[in-house]
Order: sequence, then structure tokens, then C-alpha cells
Amino acid sequence: MQQFIRFCIVGGTCAMIDAAIFYIVRLFAPYQVALISGYLISLCVNYLLTVYWTFRTESSVLNLVGIVGAHMFNLFVVRMGLMMLFVEILGLKDSIAYIPMAVISAVTNYLVIRTVVKYSNKKAEQ
Repeated sequence: MQQFIRFCIVGGTCAMIDAAIFYIVRLFAPYQVALISGYLISLCVNYLLTVYWTFRTESSVLNLVGIVGAHMFNLFVVRMGLMMLFVEILGLKDSIAYIPMAVISAVTNYLVIRTVVKYSNKKAEQ
């Protein structure tokens, strides 16, 4: 439970960074560019806090590759897919669609990242 609370704190902080950048970049660029910009910048902060504070583990090439890979899956499959669904198919404004997309992707991201970190820790112990 403490791990999930730490994940939520890190996620909340990075979500604010992500959202702020999304809404700023969206003023002068398409939502796809804004979505990628915010997410990649918040990813840098997220990686360090996730490894060292949320899961209290050591950084390694394996967990770096795993976490970045999981985040790329989250960005390009989950987040971009949901935004396309909400904006292109359902016709929502991208500024509105961002909110449910962010909530759904946070849950899937936690599950994927937790799995990746546990797997990389087991491999490192072997």
C-alpha cells in the first residue's frame, strides 16, 4: 500500500508537469505534439523518482530499458490511442479528452511499470 501511495505522489507530480506542458504546447501545436512533449519531459522526472523512491531499487540498464519501454507503450499505444478514440472518433475537444485519457493511462501505467520493475529486480538478483 505504501508503494502505491508513493507511486500516486510521483504520478501526481509528473501528471501536473505533463498536463501543464500539454496545455501550453497545445496553444501553438497539434494535440499529438503536445501529448508527446509533455509526456517525454515528465518521463525524465518520473524515471528517477520511480526507481529510487517509489520502488526503492537501484537504477540499472535493465530497469531503464524496461521502464522507458513501458512508458513508450503507455504513450504511443494507450495515451495516443485513447486521444484518437476520444477526439477523432467520439468528437471530444482534445482539452477535455486529455482528462479521462490521463486517468485511464495512469492505472495501466502503474500496472505495467510495477511488473517491469519486479521483473528487472528478479533478473538482477540472479
